[in-house]
Amino acid sequence: MTRSTASFICLLVAAIWGGGFIATDAALDTFDPFTVLWIRFLGAALVSWIILFIKKTPVNKTAIKKGSLSGVFLYLAFAFQTFGLDLTNTGQNAFLTAVNVVIVPYIAWFLFRRRPQSLQILASFICLIGIGFLSLTKGSFHFSLGDGFSLICAFFFACHFISLEYSTKGQNVALINAIQMTTASILSIPGCFLLETMPAEVSASAIMSCLYMILIATWLAFQLQTLAQKYIDASSASVLLCTESLFANLFGFLLLHEEKTWMMLLGGLLIFLSVLMIEGEGVFKKIKISRGCQKDKKIVRY
Repeated sequence: MTRSTASFICLLVAAIWGGGFIATDAALDTFDPFTVLWIRFLGAALVSWIILFIKKTPVNKTAIKKGSLSGVFLYLAFAFQTFGLDLTNTGQNAFLTAVNVVIVPYIAWFLFRRRPQSLQILASFICLIGIGFLSLTKGSFHFSLGDGFSLICAFFFACHFISLEYSTKGQNVALINAIQMTTASILSIPGCFLLETMPAEVSASAIMSCLYMILIATWLAFQLQTLAQKYIDASSASVLLCTESLFANLFGFLLLHEEKTWMMLLGGLLIFLSVLMIEGEGVFKKIKISRGCQKDKKIVRY
């Protein structure tokens, strides 16, 4: 798979997550937040293992360790996002969660001694500013306990990006995804059964919303993300996946007829610019490699 294809897959995942806001919102009308997490991760895990069983994919200890690590970070990110969303407004939660796009390059630098490209850092900040314009247009910014939880969530999402880049090296993508989904579903059990109660009645719309979350927004989306991060670095992937907020606003405008301001349109343009910069970084690498090859050819001729 080429880097460009991996980038396109990341954008596709962001679009799926953006559309998934509608399904998640519908599911939350019936189920409590941690119950929704348990349902989506358990369902996605079952789908993953059924496919692996049919294909007779072998399971190894290394995959279990790597996939479990990614699953722990994935659950912690969603859990703190849930706590944060309960204690702060949606806009600030979305913005602070997106701070992961700035954190990822520096965690990768610290762990892998891989210094981020200047274009990656600039793109991540531009993307964050764009998300700010999209998310913080309904009032002034104030910091609360819920915002602190949202920042912790951003840190764990950044760790999840990094862990996936590490986990997919030399491993079956479907197996890693199955293990991380299983881990996240197991960790969701205490919050689901100790803090929340199951509804007495479940509507047909809630069932359809849960099916979309399980099959599309969770199993398919994380399967594609895991596959893409085998061929693209975590810093670039984090910027591309943060276009989720752009797609969420776009679908909200097209499907729910939500009003959008000029500030929000500017935010969308900034996010789109950050994507172009990330793709430009890949083009610059190709040009640099091409020039290096041409120099080598000249040396051979002489």
